Amino acid sequence: MGRLPTGGENVYVATGFAGWGMTGGVMAGALLASLVRGTPQRWAGLYDPGRFGSAVQSAPTFLKAQWDTGKHFVKDRLDTFADGTMGPVRDLRPGEGTVVRAGGKPCAVHRDDQGELHAVSAVCTHLGCVLAFNNAERTWECPCHGSRFGVDGEVVQGPALRPLERQDPGEL
Repeated sequence: MGRLPTGGENVYVATGFAGWGMTGGVMAGALLASLVRGTPQRWAGLYDPGRFGSAVQSAPTFLKAQWDTGKHFVKDRLDTFADGTMGPVRDLRPGEGTVVRAGGKPCAVHRDDQGELHAVSAVCTHLGCVLAFNNAERTWECPCHGSRFGVDGEVVQGPALRPLERQDPGEL
């Protein structure tokens, strides 16, 4: 949050709120207003878009993050297809979920509290990473960029914008 280093004197930016838009947005508004008035807050440096220095200085951190994402992308697919399953459906207890291979594709399967199975695609609609089930939250979560989906496939938190495709649990 602050003056965009490459944007000129009157170009400001506020981004990167993740799940904290309500809080971060209010803080960003106060910070940007003070910068425009010429009375910056003493904590403005914590959020300065130029705080990481040049692209050369921040390149190792950026490249490691990209490597980790790529590693998840490939490893998840190898794990999913190596033995045909990442978790047996028949062993699912109410409230649990797992990823299996169905029709050659990763399928996210959840057993609800009444014992019924529900299935959606296990491929994140953002950039295609294979999802994992969070038993505590009862959500499907993307290890690559943090998207979260309900057990019905609806988007709970982005960056994904589209819901997961529903599957027929009877075909598992």
